[in-house]
Amino acid sequence: MRLYLPEIVRANKPLVREETIELRGIEREVPQLVRLDPVWVRVTASEESGLFHVHAEHRTRASLTCSRCLSPFEKTLSGQWTQEFTNRADRADQDQICFVEGDHIDLTPYIREAVLLELPYAPVCREGCKGLCPECGVDRNRETCLCRTERIDPRLAVLKELRIPED
Repeated sequence: MRLYLPEIVRANKPLVREETIELRGIEREVPQLVRLDPVWVRVTASEESGLFHVHAEHRTRASLTCSRCLSPFEKTLSGQWTQEFTNRADRADQDQICFVEGDHIDLTPYIREAVLLELPYAPVCREGCKGLCPECGVDRNRETCLCRTERIDPRLAVLKELRIPED
């Protein structure tokens, strides 16, 4: 998604754009991401004293793999962000105001980053997901197994043998 700076300057009011974009290759960056639908983006841009204020909101659906039970599930991702840009080097700031060469702002990297930040680090299909049994591999959300999965820290195992006499 690109914004043309002279068009923003000429507008008497904030410029509003809506577009649907595809973020190709993002599935290779996130292991649990199976598929990402095209991202709907609405951008509001305005100019004031050489600064271009951009506010964006986005929405998409992602197909993910649950990190506990490995089942596929869908999740809606949505968010918003604001960024300031300038095409004047004297106004640029490393942290807050991005310098733009030329007369276009390419918002795709900012949209990509916003969507990546919306993706969960360890996606879970539902809050109470029980995951897979570490012994037999059965999905504990669908079946019950008889495996003993109680793990005792080997450093503390000796305490299990400890008998405290009662008075």
